[in-house]
Amino acid sequence: MSGSTLTEMDTQQSPIETALTDHHESDHRDAPGSGSMPLHIYTLGRFSLVRDGAMLRYRRKSPSKPLALLKVLIACGGRQVGAASIAAILWPDKDGDLAQQSFEITLHRLRKYLGDDGFLLLEDGRLTLDSAKAWVDVWEFERHLSDLRRLMATPGTDDTGRFEVLTNRLLLMYQGHFLSLDDKTCWMVSMQERLRNKFIHCLIDLGNYWMSQGQPHKAIECYRKGIEVDDLVETFYQRLMQCLLETGRESEAIATYRQCRHVLSVVLGMEPDTHTTKVYHSLLARHAKRA
Repeated sequence: MSGSTLTEMDTQQSPIETALTDHHESDHRDAPGSGSMPLHIYTLGRFSLVRDGAMLRYRRKSPSKPLALLKVLIACGGRQVGAASIAAILWPDKDGDLAQQSFEITLHRLRKYLGDDGFLLLEDGRLTLDSAKAWVDVWEFERHLSDLRRLMATPGTDDTGRFEVLTNRLLLMYQGHFLSLDDKTCWMVSMQERLRNKFIHCLIDLGNYWMSQGQPHKAIECYRKGIEVDDLVETFYQRLMQCLLETGRESEAIATYRQCRHVLSVVLGMEPDTHTTKVYHSLLARHAKRA
């Protein structure tokens, strides 16, 4: 499995994927600052809810179905999502009336758990998570990505500070893939893979930028974050090795190759691709000359 295979993915969406994700890019971009919002929802690398600065905890058992409803809503865009579509996902074995009844009961339980009916708006059979009251890390992450794309499209001589702020925010925010601790189900895959693909390309673009600015230590930070979050993306190892080589840290670069080879072998039963191996051999030659 090559680095290009893992990073240069097909960006075309299937009809189902489009239906699930067509709200993400625009509907939440102009949401107000998170500090004014009573509800914070974290989905990247974990799932947690914070209400008025305190994490929501379960009094008895976890309200699994209400939380599943919230997760499905976010995975489907969080805005104007059909109640019937949510019911079909959560109760596939029930007919229309029974599924709708289950949806209504579960929505009532979720509102009660969140402590405010206003977080979830149901109008004309469509459910919306109110972006004026609820902050979601996925929405914020995509806003930062949009800012980064605009900045890269019109770079200026004084943009280094803005790049640094965006780099720090993106690295801090993306703690892992969307709902990565949950059992993978078909309704979450579209969002999960789309965000993963965007994050991979984001880190590579940021790494390229910092190398062009003569700041390899920042590029190294980006690639190490990539490996931390997704250690099967071979391109991260390749770029990290090259950065370490350019900064004279051959021993660390060699250790990075060995980590790459170990992970690919154990998880995928594969060897690193020819480009990774070529970088490694150049490392060995340079290291031997210094010895």
